[in-house]
Amino acid sequence: MTDKMVYNHEALLRYLLYGALLLVILIGMNQAAYLFNMIFISLILTMIGAPIYYSLKKRGFSDVGSVASVMAIYGVTIMAFVLLIVYSLNVFIANIGKYSELFHERISEVILLLEDAGLKVSSFGGFDPDWGNISRYAFQFAGDTGALMMDAFFIFVITTFLFLEIPLMPKRIKKVFGNAGDTDSKYMEMCNSMIKWLVVKTKTNIVLGVAFGGMLYALGIDLAIFLGVLAIILSYIPYIGLLIVAAPAIVLAWLQLGIVGVIIVVIGICIINAVVENVVFSKFAANDFSMPPLLVVLSLVLWTWILGPIGMMLSVPITIMILIALKYNENTAWIPTILGMDDNNLDDSEDKAKDAGAKTASAGEGAADDKEQ
Repeated sequence: MTDKMVYNHEALLRYLLYGALLLVILIGMNQAAYLFNMIFISLILTMIGAPIYYSLKKRGFSDVGSVASVMAIYGVTIMAFVLLIVYSLNVFIANIGKYSELFHERISEVILLLEDAGLKVSSFGGFDPDWGNISRYAFQFAGDTGALMMDAFFIFVITTFLFLEIPLMPKRIKKVFGNAGDTDSKYMEMCNSMIKWLVVKTKTNIVLGVAFGGMLYALGIDLAIFLGVLAIILSYIPYIGLLIVAAPAIVLAWLQLGIVGVIIVVIGICIINAVVENVVFSKFAANDFSMPPLLVVLSLVLWTWILGPIGMMLSVPITIMILIALKYNENTAWIPTILGMDDNNLDDSEDKAKDAGAKTASAGEGAADDKEQ
């Protein structure tokens, strides 16, 4: 009895120490959020670009050539996004006067509509946003573009060197673990599962963003392309990402098209989101990586606290990567199951990842051998 109590006390103490260590790590990440944000973004960009990298390798490109091609795609994408931000801000600032006039017209329409319904809202007519402050905020955001470009440069450099490390990793794993079982194969399967989820999510976001931006463009709403691109980025934020980008779209639809425009945009957003999440994502992912809603919300809160606004966007990708890593470790495989990521979610992706993981490992080893020669 005494021995059992001592054992239980030791186990409890061990778990408490693990919990304390985890808390210290999370607090440290919170204090160094700027650094971790750049590292996580670079890691995710590397995984998203990995399929392109290996596709170029199969076509005979060298390691440096493949990395240069992928980074050129990223560079062009980043520059196009920055130019789109600058152009959209200029359009918005140039149309401030028009929006002010449209706002008064729409408010008058709402007042007449409410008065026809028997409601007295005369005081509501005095409400008028401070368009000068809105314009100043837009200029301030444009002024922050330089700092954004500096961060993008560091992320670009880190991502480049991460790509250069890809061919060397399989050989390093073998040096560490030797011929102990199929550790290197498990490692490649794990990486392939992470890459697969990120690629699937990115494809889904692109479909959603194109559909969303295309709908706004067809309706003649200003900043349609910018809002579509923003939808691609913010859709990484679970549940609320699309709502964030939908808010300015609905406001612009109200200003330009009135209540009818708002109704059309809201219905369109609901249809697009339902189709993309239930049809497109299921087609790409086959439900391999579905997370319980509670776990999604908790990860959103946790990573937002640790990493700030960027953590909102990275919460699900980081959590998925951690859960997959835990699933492939025999000592921690129970954690994803307890959290609701059961065998139907991750074990199926294991089987699908084995062949691709083995091919990736062979490609990486071949690249490493060529590099050494």
